[in-house]
Amino acid sequence: MNTLSVKFELPTIVASQAGLNLENINQEVKLIFAMFLYEHKRISLSKACEIGGTSQWDFFEANRLLKIPIHYTPDELKKDMERLSGV
Repeated sequence: MNTLSVKFELPTIVASQAGLNLENINQEVKLIFAMFLYEHKRISLSKACEIGGTSQWDFFEANRLLKIPIHYTPDELKKDMERLSGV
């Protein structure tokens, strides 16, 4: 997969006020960006987990903490069940 590196400046006080972990800021920002795109139905759940660098369960928990609804369709459930049946 081709990737794009994005850099921007964020005042430390803003990061602290937002509750971001300053020691792991890159990962936190990637996860929040993935959550934003997912919440606005711009990407799928699996793509959000990939971008956010997290498992579905951890992604679900992060969304729950921020009260972001999970969009999980019956079709996605069917695909997951098919994948699990092969395990």
